[in-house]
Amino acid sequence: TMRTPYVAFMDGVTMGGGAGISAHGHFRIATENTLFAMPECGLGLFTDVGATHFLTHLIRYELGLFMALTGARIRGRDLTEIGIATHFVPSF
Repeated sequence: TMRTPYVAFMDGVTMGGGAGISAHGHFRIATENTLFAMPECGLGLFTDVGATHFLTHLIRYELGLFMALTGARIRGRDLTEIGIATHFVPSF
């Protein structure tokens, strides 16, 4: 277990491995430019960054299951509302 907190800035396309690294952060910051997805899930591939865990435990189970089965893409403000991002900051 990592005791040092880390901040994940999700500004722009955050997919696949970038989504997995960001989702496990202590502080997850999204902007209006953020596009978050696990596209390999929609292709039927196994994710290797813990996505099956965080998609069903970090957010509401039904929404995480939908994202895992379809590879749905979620924008910045919505990430904060559903619980993947902890903070929303407008980019400059």
